[in-house]
Amino acid sequence: MDFWGTVRVLRRRWYIAVPAVLLTGVLALYVYVTVPTRYESSGVLVLTSPAAGGRYSEKTKPEDVVKVNPLLQFDGSLTTTAQILTQVLGDPKTAEELAGKGSTATYTANTGPVGGPLLFISTEADSAESAEGLVGKVLEKTVNELAAQQKALNAPEQTFITAQILVKPTTASAKIGGKVRYVGAATVVLLLLTIASTFAADSIMNRMRRRKNDETGDEPESEVDSPAPPPVPSHAPAARPQPNGNGQAARPPQGVPNAHQKTVIIPAPKPPKPAWPTKDD
Repeated sequence: MDFWGTVRVLRRRWYIAVPAVLLTGVLALYVYVTVPTRYESSGVLVLTSPAAGGRYSEKTKPEDVVKVNPLLQFDGSLTTTAQILTQVLGDPKTAEELAGKGSTATYTANTGPVGGPLLFISTEADSAESAEGLVGKVLEKTVNELAAQQKALNAPEQTFITAQILVKPTTASAKIGGKVRYVGAATVVLLLLTIASTFAADSIMNRMRRRKNDETGDEPESEVDSPAPPPVPSHAPAARPQPNGNGQAARPPQGVPNAHQKTVIIPAPKPPKPAWPTKDD
């Protein structure tokens, strides 16, 4: 059925469609209220190498060590270290340790489009405090894990890579995109159910009407909308009766407007007298 056919069915069964649409609005509002609002926060870490580089000798005096700028030593080793940390933070056991067992809060850790040495942390939780607190836990866990990994490799402490917090946990902001998607999906499904139920009710009622007409022998009545005849203006002049062959005014047919008015009989005029004499004279 085309669009206008659907509109005609909905208009014919409005007493079914209108309550269903109102129920759809109520259910959509209920979904929007009951779905919890999620909050998100984020933070950023940067890895830097030691000023003396990756080598250390106890025979070398501290004043003889060549001093360098750590921010000028962003090589591939820092990128590799950042990727190792993302794998550690992505472990389910680590996530359960930080977020809590059975918690709905989640976090992600990645190196972003650059690939390192930056480490981006983002979290989602049901409250702003939980989202911000989880970012702080992940940042602290990253710093401690970096130190533990280097100690496990027996690296000299003077050569440790350090992690510095560039961006502290940001103020958590509400995410309503998820709620809007839930409401949109629920609205579409409920509207489709409304149309389907209206068509089903229309089909059942038409079948019952046809069965009743078959039992009583009546002609089936069509419920298809037909244009109403134009109303007759009250100020329209009354139609003058036309005389028939007998000189009498013809009566208006049944159902003609102004048929209730009184009919006036007009006698036929007499023929004029001829100028020449006839046999009767």
